[in-house]
Amino acid sequence: MTKSTLTLIAGSVKTKQALHEQLEHLLGDYVQINSHAADEGIPRSLEDTIIVCSSDAAYNRTNGIYSVNAEKIIVGKRTVHHEYIDKLLRIPEGSDVLLVNDDPDATINLIESLYQLGVDHIQFIPFQKGRLFYKDIQIAVSPGETHLCPSYIKEVIDIGVRLFDMTTILEVVECCGLDKDIASKISERYIRNIIELQRKLLVAERDAKQMSEHIQNVLGTVDDGILVVNQEGRITVFNHSLAALFHVIAQDVVNKYIEHVMNRRDMIEFIMNGKDDSKFFDINGVEVVIFRSQIVEENTIVATFKSVHQAFEIEKTAQRETQNKRFYTKYSFHDIIGEHDGMKECKQIAKKFALSEHPILIQGKTGTGKELFAHAIHEHSMRKNGPFLAVNCSALTETLLESELFGYEEGTFTGAQRGGKKGLFELADNGTIFLDEIGDISLTVQSHLLRVLQEREIRRIGGGRIIPINVRVITATNKDLQGKIREGSFRSDLFYRLNVLNLCIPPLNERKADIPLLIKHLITKSGKWVKLEQDVLELFLQYEWPGNIRELKSTIDYMLTVCEGNVVTKRDLPSFLGQAGDSIKSEYFACESMLEMQEHAFILEVIKQYNEKGKAASRELISRQSKESDFALSPQQIRRRLDILESEGFVVKGRGRAGTKITADGIEYLYFLKTKHSVN
Repeated sequence: MTKSTLTLIAGSVKTKQALHEQLEHLLGDYVQINSHAADEGIPRSLEDTIIVCSSDAAYNRTNGIYSVNAEKIIVGKRTVHHEYIDKLLRIPEGSDVLLVNDDPDATINLIESLYQLGVDHIQFIPFQKGRLFYKDIQIAVSPGETHLCPSYIKEVIDIGVRLFDMTTILEVVECCGLDKDIASKISERYIRNIIELQRKLLVAERDAKQMSEHIQNVLGTVDDGILVVNQEGRITVFNHSLAALFHVIAQDVVNKYIEHVMNRRDMIEFIMNGKDDSKFFDINGVEVVIFRSQIVEENTIVATFKSVHQAFEIEKTAQRETQNKRFYTKYSFHDIIGEHDGMKECKQIAKKFALSEHPILIQGKTGTGKELFAHAIHEHSMRKNGPFLAVNCSALTETLLESELFGYEEGTFTGAQRGGKKGLFELADNGTIFLDEIGDISLTVQSHLLRVLQEREIRRIGGGRIIPINVRVITATNKDLQGKIREGSFRSDLFYRLNVLNLCIPPLNERKADIPLLIKHLITKSGKWVKLEQDVLELFLQYEWPGNIRELKSTIDYMLTVCEGNVVTKRDLPSFLGQAGDSIKSEYFACESMLEMQEHAFILEVIKQYNEKGKAASRELISRQSKESDFALSPQQIRRRLDILESEGFVVKGRGRAGTKITADGIEYLYFLKTKHSVN
């Protein structure tokens, strides 16, 4: 059987390809199909059984053909590609949507076609060539002409080239003289595509239903009541816990208005319009706290109902966990911030101490981080898997401290715990005990503690049983223990027992070069993204910090609380720090002239910048940099000035090509020059 021939005339190559594939898929077994696009050029003569034009515009192009010998010329009707219908259905209801096409008539026809197909939940706005702006339109739809869409449109949906509709296909079948059986098969092929789309939609609907049921099941296992309400006041989520609280069936209230389910006007007002994050309510005799939040993108409100009783139980559990956690370290050497030589040496010594079993006495001023070192030493020791217990000796009375340290037997005193109580030394067995503020304990407690250290055993208060212990003791104090020995308030034999290994932590005013590092660490740990202005940092470096790191942390916390925006300025300083400028060191050696101060500041700044990059600065490098400033210095001049700075301890010169490094004192001197004399 000889095939009939058919010629497709389309306007563009893209349209030609899409329609040719459709015709080949449906008719290719029975009809020979040839295709031409006006963009590529149409032959001067055509001789086929039937000519099918993709549109009126394509039909008009055939008027330019010199010779047309065809039994029938059909102008096809086209419809939206079925595979893209779901994209249109996902557009939010009520949206204004720009429909973009290259031909005005085709645009209107497509809009009418979409409405007839039932895509009527959105408002289509026809695209007009030359118009640049469409108010309040964020979504555009186009049948393969997306390049025409205005660039500001946020979402562009390509629904592909429109295909011939069923009436056009049947008209072609009839013109080609195909019998009824063939026509029926072609119709089934066309319908099969629609059925496949329906199958996909059913699968998607089933998956969505399963996901909805899964979410409901998950919400059903949550003890808290969960309520979600949309902007209209309709309930979209109402879990089983909440249903039990209000004595309703969860499935029955979904999609109902909130006022039809809850008869409490005050509660509804809080959920829908409340300004606070949470509020207390009594619901049917049950005390609850409602936590309110909004999902802005979905314009919905989420309310979580928590039982006050349950929250109380959770809080008690959390407190018990917190108490248990004191048996373990919270810090390691990584948490000790500092690059100052004194601090680095202190950390190195502490790590060596950690590997021994001898008692350690940590000395340092208030707030220097003595407890931090105690935690880190235990974490670095062979006992790290054992318990770590800390106690502040100055916070307890003599009697209470003894009972805490050594424990007591049942009936020792009124109110004593039934069965007695283990002391911290017993609980710390095979681990470490840290006794902070050891200089404040009484002579009585000192004598008992000395026995523990000598005999490595304890006896509970009111008991006669000797209990052997294996505990490493770390103590700390900010007091002058040797002075207290001379006064008679501290036992010398206990001091020598405790002071086998001595660790002295430098105060913050002796390692001011670490202040920028500490500030950065404290701000990062706070979770806020802020930075300090340079003049604030300079004041921090000038202040003496009698409270050390504890005072620095408190100051940072204060400034982060009161600052506005993401920059901390002088206005955010606590009052005591605002006077820090008066405490600038005045004992620096005197420069002979303002020019000499400028030169010193320039040299130190260059060295500091290169050191911060991990590099040392050579004389030649500093000299080259000076030529770009207001004054130029030769390598020999740089050498003489570096000799002066080194003699004052502000820099350290390396041999050969090792270059020069700035010291912590040099950084302080640099800030002194900048602040006091406005040297840039």
